[in-house]
Amino acid sequence: MKSFKTVFIWTLMIMALASCSKVERNEKKFLKAMQSDDYQTVTDGYKEFTDWMQRDKSTMDYDFPLLQENLNMKIATSQDGHLRCYSWPTSTSNGLKVYANLSQWTAGDNFIGFNGPIDQLLAGRKGDLQHKHMMGHSIDSIIDIQLGQRTCYVIIQSYKNTDGRYRAYASVTHIDGVVLRLLPFFFDGTEVAGNYEFISGGNVKTSDLFKWDPQTKRFYAYQTDDNYKIIPGKYTAYQLGADRFTRLPDE
Repeated sequence: MKSFKTVFIWTLMIMALASCSKVERNEKKFLKAMQSDDYQTVTDGYKEFTDWMQRDKSTMDYDFPLLQENLNMKIATSQDGHLRCYSWPTSTSNGLKVYANLSQWTAGDNFIGFNGPIDQLLAGRKGDLQHKHMMGHSIDSIIDIQLGQRTCYVIIQSYKNTDGRYRAYASVTHIDGVVLRLLPFFFDGTEVAGNYEFISGGNVKTSDLFKWDPQTKRFYAYQTDDNYKIIPGKYTAYQLGADRFTRLPDE
């Protein structure tokens, strides 16, 4: 019995090492492709990587340190581990920085991936998009909230306009069966909170723009003045009710 346990443990260790090696190899291969000056190499490398990410559930447990360091990849993961979103800048056009988006989630034993802007996913688009890696925003964080027995996810995104001003906004989703769906009009009749233009000197963090208080079940979104400056300590407050957020009067 002892020898059987030893063999079993070694088998698990070898399988784990093999899986880790595969993820690390694919990470290095994708990074090399993205750093190439050849358009076809970049295109082929992008497709191979994102196709694999939509198939391999083990990638949800890997932090992709090389991509975070060299491609400025952001990884946002829900607290319950069922939803993960990746975003990384791909190009800049007329001052507008555009991002690749890739989303993964689990529903029971099902693993689902989507390559493309998360807003298109939540809007119910099912077909692939041409040049989809050039149309997304930065996905900065995910906040879990409980709506009765259902876990919902506040997804916070941000982007920079061509005029140099920024926007950040929050939307709420849930996993319905095996589909990640937007909860429409969840913020007191609107689909997003925030979304005001603001000027950033590079020192504005999205974690300071939105706040969630699990004790009071209140969500806070930043406010700006007429000069597009964020008002410190000034937020629009929403109270979570039975089926959506209700906006509270400004203090």
